[in-house]
Amino acid sequence: MELVTLMYRYINKFINSDTLIKELDKLDIKKYSESEQKTIKTLIDEVKKIKKNIPNELDEIEASRLSNIDHMIDLLCKAKSSENLDESAIKFIEKQHKQLLSDKEAIRDGGKLYSSIFELMTNNSVVNKYASEMNDLELLEFITHYISAPLPPEIDQQGFNDLVEAGIKEDKRESLWRLAFNYNHKNKDFTLIEDYFIQKRDDYYLTELISAVKDDLNMSKLLNKIVKTKDKEFINRVIETGNAYSLFEDDELEKLKQ
Repeated sequence: MELVTLMYRYINKFINSDTLIKELDKLDIKKYSESEQKTIKTLIDEVKKIKKNIPNELDEIEASRLSNIDHMIDLLCKAKSSENLDESAIKFIEKQHKQLLSDKEAIRDGGKLYSSIFELMTNNSVVNKYASEMNDLELLEFITHYISAPLPPEIDQQGFNDLVEAGIKEDKRESLWRLAFNYNHKNKDFTLIEDYFIQKRDDYYLTELISAVKDDLNMSKLLNKIVKTKDKEFINRVIETGNAYSLFEDDELEKLKQ
């Protein structure tokens, strides 16, 4: 899993090539078979060669990443200014804000340097072997450990639903919200997640889901499902929490208040 984790952290730009090389050099390759050791040594040598010969540069992807971070920071700052947040919500916002600031300050690889190492890591046979051996719950926890990953593993809707079912079975509500966040704008249906949060009457994670991936949700159907619970206490909590985050349009609020 160490190699898989390093690959994932690098392609999602949580670390740069300097850190990648340091971590690769610290690997205990004796844990691997002889053929795998040779493959890993070759990988390390090739990464170092690329790092030495190809300069880093700010490309469009990296510029977009920094812009998105600024946007998220702005949203969190607005949310934090609300007077209706409880202590847990404030702590969550502060944690995410701190992480985003750290991500913004860190140096990330770009251009040909990034794309060259990207190809090496994602096409490495040893990395792919261990990535394919993860079960659904392991993959869910792996993906959701890193929030806002721009390049999560490519999976179809059925594969996504399998991860959701694994999370539901273990009541991993935080992981389910993070899973949706990481697959925002990637043509995924989040119905299973929203239905589970409604079933559990969890206004906190339901509103977090809406805040994170509202553009990917069918809000009309979602609001109807909330209203159909006829659980006034739950509905009022959704309204209150939603108002704190300015999540709902006027017509959406009216639907919830029916």
